[in-house]
Amino acid sequence: MAKKKTAEKALNIDSILFNCRDYLRAARNSGSFFEKRDMMLTLVFLRFIGEKYDDGIENLRKTLIEQGLDPDDENIRAAFFDDASFADGTYNLPVEARWSTIRNTSAPKLNVALDTALRRLEEEDPQLKGCFIQGTFTTRNLAANDIKKIVDEVDKISHKTFGEEKDLIGRVYEYFLKEFAVNATKEEGEFYTPHDVVQLIAAMVEPYEGTLYDPACGSGGMFIQSAELVKSKQGNLNGINIYGQEKEAATYRLAKMNLALRGISHNLGSTNDSSFTNDLHKGLYFDYIMANPPFNLKGWYDDNLKDDARWADYGTPPASNANYAWILHILSHLKKTSGVAGFLLANGALNDSDTLEIRKRLIQKDKVEAIIVLPRELFITTDISVTLWILNQKTHLIKQDIDIINV
Repeated sequence: MAKKKTAEKALNIDSILFNCRDYLRAARNSGSFFEKRDMMLTLVFLRFIGEKYDDGIENLRKTLIEQGLDPDDENIRAAFFDDASFADGTYNLPVEARWSTIRNTSAPKLNVALDTALRRLEEEDPQLKGCFIQGTFTTRNLAANDIKKIVDEVDKISHKTFGEEKDLIGRVYEYFLKEFAVNATKEEGEFYTPHDVVQLIAAMVEPYEGTLYDPACGSGGMFIQSAELVKSKQGNLNGINIYGQEKEAATYRLAKMNLALRGISHNLGSTNDSSFTNDLHKGLYFDYIMANPPFNLKGWYDDNLKDDARWADYGTPPASNANYAWILHILSHLKKTSGVAGFLLANGALNDSDTLEIRKRLIQKDKVEAIIVLPRELFITTDISVTLWILNQKTHLIKQDIDIINV
């Protein structure tokens, strides 16, 4: 019975997103795939952050009543609600950015109201700087009836309906990757990492306290789902410091939105950029690294990388494929005596002939703790076979201790 209920929930959100997709396809001047996706993801963000604010206000009212205070009293409202603060990271939204304001705006004024909401959010919180494209809605200027229909559909998406534990922004992102399928090729595509795979990586790496890094962080799903795991283990989210980098501008903005929604502090660098050609966290070493970098990425190499320190002890990875560049980049950011990494690679990384020497050196230096072959068809946009790699800096130390004992 429980399985049936879960399936019905998934079907409902797919139906909502299907309707939004059709409205956007039919709408005049709705723009490219990326512009449609930006509009949808931004709307969903406003919906979720607005719902979280409404929940925070309702919980604050209940707390005041329990303490014998009247939340409708003018003085109480001025003291507690005019500049509300929330312990769970909920934003005290300006009036213009509240979903209730957007939902009650007349259709002809919606495009302006939505861009005003985004501008006010950036003014109120520096962490949201760079999350939004200026004029996202007024530039496209959808017809009043079209934007109203889309807002009404998004209004149906709720954590109350679909589950607080889910990465729903990531779910919307995943849906639009599948339906529009612009970059969903077997190589160099954007992939949303399934929940079960993230759980497996997190279970192997156990990122419960310290620093966590993802050099290809996408929509931030690794961080979101890892945070849920930490909470499920009664861990302290404040004990995890999150760092990431993302090359694609739209996905970088999405990750910032996603983390802000969850109240998770983060450092994704000052802009979107390639982890290879402009490592925004150069010189930093992390306790944990979790990643699902683009499979078999081409076009990653730059002549300036020829003598890069990241491959000094292993050899330069082939320019034709970034798989081993990802491995060595990740290894270069692990803490020297305690870092642990879990990341996905295409199965081809196990036997590429032009990376044989790098593989040998990784094994000789005891960097690879495990390689786990995963089933096919884990991703909605590709059936490529993948493996989970675990690098462990402790492995080398254990081997050294064994050698000393043997002597």
